[in-house]
Amino acid sequence: MNLRPTRTAIAVLLTSTLLLAGCGDDGDGDKSDSKPLGGSSSDTSASDGTSGATSGAAASSDGGADSSDLDKDSFFETVIRAQQSAGSFRSTSTTSAAGVTTELESEAIYEDGGFRGHAKSTAASPQQIETVISDGVIYLKGEGLGVPAGKWLKFDPKDPENADNPLAGIAAAADPEVALRAMGELDALDEVGPETVDGVKTTHYKAVMVTSNYAKELGLPAEVSTILPPKLPFDMWVDEDNRPVKFSISFDIQGMTSKSVQTYTDYGVDLDITTPKDADTIKYSELSQG
Repeated sequence: MNLRPTRTAIAVLLTSTLLLAGCGDDGDGDKSDSKPLGGSSSDTSASDGTSGATSGAAASSDGGADSSDLDKDSFFETVIRAQQSAGSFRSTSTTSAAGVTTELESEAIYEDGGFRGHAKSTAASPQQIETVISDGVIYLKGEGLGVPAGKWLKFDPKDPENADNPLAGIAAAADPEVALRAMGELDALDEVGPETVDGVKTTHYKAVMVTSNYAKELGLPAEVSTILPPKLPFDMWVDEDNRPVKFSISFDIQGMTSKSVQTYTDYGVDLDITTPKDADTIKYSELSQG
């Protein structure tokens, strides 16, 4: 099966990766403070206000997080660095697009200046997919990918044969500095106020990001910028350390609505994520094209 993603799939995957997935370290500079954001997409709360938000005096009464104020110019960097400093986390995401709902359970580790992440679809998801990201290299296995049983598809963006592949842009987001440039500064940021999410005290923010930098910074075809909406509203709930607790977004691309929500738990938990051995992998160029 040909794995080449459609233009719409590229745009959806890219947005989810930048806004909601973990980014890895670029291997340069001080390893103690250059790590990434983990996350997912969104549900309807970004657009319909049904996330249980409270504001003003009523919001104060629920005992929300006493987090540091975030501003739109440094929002992404502050949240990314805060999540990295935790060292690890688990997350659960639910994404709906084109009438199909997928649930993923993920875990991530920031260690020794690098990033490792593992995600697997739940039994309730229509397609079973498993991924590992390790220091910028993507490993995939699951239904409909054309990968032989027991093997992982290994996609290394630094491999010259992958230079023009759209997946290289997704992998590029594993460098936090590239991801920050791609996401750019927010167009708007509003603090809704304190809220409690799954027992965690948080501060709820509504924000709008600009997508014009995506294609340029990630080396993607210029058409990707025309497919994505120029601006994307989203909601994020952060704890008192400015780490994401919940992230939600809803947007339309070429007549298809994508809605997703991701929650983050177990910051600092001990995890063991194994990178597939080369003997258990095949390259993108080796995929069956049938």
